[in-house]
Parts: sequence; structure tokens; C-alpha cells
Amino acid sequence: MLNTAIPLSLAEKLDFLPALVSLCVTVVWAMFTGLWRSSSYPKSWLLHVGYAAFRKATSRLSVAQMQYVMPPTNKIYDQYVRKSRKVADTVDLGHGALGHWIGDRNADNVLIWYHGGGFALPANLGYFSFFTRLIADSGRANKSLAVFSLTYTLAPHATYPTQIRQAVEALRYVVDQTKFSPGHILLGGDSAGGNLVGGVLSHLAHPHPAITPVNLSEHLRGAVMIAPWTSMETDFSGQKIDSRGDLITPAVAGPWASAYLGTAKRDYYTDLSTAPADWYSTFPVQKILVCAGGSEILFPIIQDFVKKLKEGFPDVELCVGQREGHVAPIYNLYIGDQTETEQGKRVKSWLREIL
Repeated sequence: MLNTAIPLSLAEKLDFLPALVSLCVTVVWAMFTGLWRSSSYPKSWLLHVGYAAFRKATSRLSVAQMQYVMPPTNKIYDQYVRKSRKVADTVDLGHGALGHWIGDRNADNVLIWYHGGGFALPANLGYFSFFTRLIADSGRANKSLAVFSLTYTLAPHATYPTQIRQAVEALRYVVDQTKFSPGHILLGGDSAGGNLVGGVLSHLAHPHPAITPVNLSEHLRGAVMIAPWTSMETDFSGQKIDSRGDLITPAVAGPWASAYLGTAKRDYYTDLSTAPADWYSTFPVQKILVCAGGSEILFPIIQDFVKKLKEGFPDVELCVGQREGHVAPIYNLYIGDQTETEQGKRVKSWLREIL
């Protein structure tokens, strides 16, 4: 089930004009206010403007409108290989999913990555820049790494548990049809992709009734979760949330969560934060790294999740990037800021340590 844009009504298409005006006003205002930003705002002027633009776009436009103007992940991968003058290496995983190789598929280790975007938005070129950095940094340490990135069906074209099934199929393909043993396989994901990492680990430990189990001969090498979205909660009325230093707002939680869940009820696979400690204790993975931005609106939820996770799975680390927003190691690159993030540095060093 390849992602295709949801047909827009005439009213939705005409709405792009006032939305564009609103976005331009936001950008101009951010360009001005960014000259006197406080510590509550992003570190650089470029990020201040870029975050403001992304906040406005995602809160002003509907899921259908965003998908209408954003190419699907597999097309972004094609753009990446053309720009980098590489050869595309895409695998049909079945179930409507595609897997894309970045780097040498004959490397010693592979990182399977599930992109974020609230299950509603595709990956962008920032992801492939991030993957390239991880591969290059590992190579400088004489550690051989490839990345296998998943194109899954965006919501609401398909709903839970489709995306977890597709994420599981990516792992199944690598385990069953490549040379990599589980001890040389890592899982990684950001935001909604971090949710999928948790969903896959949950499925490995507690098979989902609607998804075929995966048999592992040993534990996976590790798992990385950047800003994992582990709660589909949409009511934040009792919380004081400051979005000024982030690129998303609470306004996206409702539309994105409902698009993903459809008619399904929330459970431990969708809301890993709500699982008891013994749910995590049998996760078949050696180590887990969780990263979060100190300025992102999900930070309290991520802190709470890691605290619960440690109760059942002690070998987990939380890295916090001060004054960094949601998925900063990737989205900062997308915006155009090439400065290394604290989270990105830790992901690199963590990979060097465990590979």
C-alpha cells in the first residue's frame, strides 16, 4: 500500500492561500524576534525561524494538506540517492512496506530505522543526512555500519497495527534474508518511529495477536529512540506547555493520534508508557538509548517513560540535549543547521561503544 496523497476538496486547495499568508507572517515575525531570543528559544537564529515555520505549518494545515505537498518517504530516498550519486537499493517487504539501504549492505552491522512524523508525515532529506553522518562516524572508528530505512504506510491511509506490522517485516527481512545475525542488528526510530521501536520490541517479547511472531537466535545489539512518542494522550489541559523552543505544538497530538489509531483502542503497543515494568523486562535487546531535547514539549513524557522503562529494563540511558527541540539531530539538518547536536553526538558515541 504505497502512500498517495489524499484527494483534497476545492475548499482545502483554496485554503492553501491564506495558510501561506499566515506562514509568511509567522516567518517574518520570527526573523525579527529571533534577534532578541532568550534561553527559552532555540540556540540559533536559523533554528528559531525554522521551528516557528514548522510549528505554524503543522498546526495550520491538516494531515491531508501536509501529505498533499510532501513527497512520500520512498521518493525522498530517490532524491537522496540522485543528489549523492549513489545507486538506489530498495526492497519490497510486502504488506505495503519498502526498505531502503543506505551505505554498504555488506557492512558488519545494520541499523534499522523507523522515521517519525506522527505516523502522518513522511521522512525528509534530513534523515538521510543523519544516516550518512552515523555511517561515516562509525567508519572513522573502524566500525562498519549500514542503515536500512523503512517506508511505511502513513495514517490515515492505514491505521494501527499496520505500521507496527510493517516495522516488524523490516526486521524479519533483515533477520531471515540477509547475513546479519541479531547480535549485529540495531533498531532505531524518532518520535512516531520511536513508538515503532517500542512496538517491535513489545512484539518480540509479547507477540501481537495480529502480527506473525519473529524468532531471534539471540538478543538484538541495541535500540535507539530519539524523542519517542509513547503516549497517544491528547488532553494537556492540566499542564503548562511551552512550545517556544520546539518545532511542534500540542495542537498536532489530536489529529495525528486519531489518524493513527482509527477505530482501534489504545494498548501497550501504541502507548508503551502505560505498560507495567514486567512488560519491558523481556525485551530481547542488549542496550537501549533514549534521547530527548530539553526544550521539547514531549520532554516530561519522555522522562516519565524512561523512569518506568528502567524499572523493568535497567540497561537504558537517557541523553538530554539542552535547548534542543524535538528530533533535533535530524530536523535541524532538514532546516539547514549543520551544527552537531548533543543528542546526535551521543548517538554516534553510543554506536561506537556497542558496535
